[in-house]
Amino acid sequence: MGKHGTELQLFVDDYIIDKLTGDAKQILQKPVPKEVALTTSAPWEGNTCAYYTIFRDGNLFRMYFRGSHYDHKTKKPGHREVTCYAESKDGIKWTKPNLGLFAFNGSKENNIVWDGIGTHCFVAFKDTNPDCPVEARYKGIAAAYAPEHKMGLYVFQSSDGIRWKQIRKDPVVTQFHWAYDSQNVAFWDKNAKVYREYHRVYHLKKRAIMTSTSKDYVNWTKPKLLEYQKETPLQHLYTNAVQPYKRAPHLLIGFPPRYLPEEGSRVEPTFMAS
Repeated sequence: MGKHGTELQLFVDDYIIDKLTGDAKQILQKPVPKEVALTTSAPWEGNTCAYYTIFRDGNLFRMYFRGSHYDHKTKKPGHREVTCYAESKDGIKWTKPNLGLFAFNGSKENNIVWDGIGTHCFVAFKDTNPDCPVEARYKGIAAAYAPEHKMGLYVFQSSDGIRWKQIRKDPVVTQFHWAYDSQNVAFWDKNAKVYREYHRVYHLKKRAIMTSTSKDYVNWTKPKLLEYQKETPLQHLYTNAVQPYKRAPHLLIGFPPRYLPEEGSRVEPTFMAS
């Protein structure tokens, strides 16, 4: 890392580098498997829980994820999809508070935090916009593509990150209506002073990523496909995981998995920056 003007810069590419000398090499640390931090064995959770979203909120880590289960015998979902919640003080030991908000099999004793439209891929974040009202300090984004709902991206708000409501009844992003069916994300870009959202689409028979911006989190610009280096091959990119880098918020980073259906649906992590 180095300083360029008054902002911290990361050497993610050669954008600010005049020339390189010597034999410096990039050495990546290999992940080491450790103990299991979270299990999803509750009746409203299951073996297909997915799209985990975690962010730090003061001294607390908040986690949101889909609760779902696939019955291998019947070849059908075991129950309806819900959005679940967990929290941690250190990011390692997690608890699932009994929220008492939504009933599952006749009981509200569970950690279900949302049970409305968009539970397949509900993603929450804390809004860092300094002009954000208290009642909308936490925001969410989710997709609906079932026949009974209008297809597109829906937006949500909450004062405490637990009790949620839709901001608009209808979706706020509706172009490319055959997409959105994975972990779409949104956040406040304090450098550009706009909200950004990134969502999944199909482009030329490949999974791709589009983005749009908004001043108020309700009215969004027409989505645009992400652009890469000219030599980048057309490939499947699944969830995008785009976010500002905390110590250099002018830099956006993403970790979209490359999906390889021709190799047994194998996925591998990638890195991108803008």
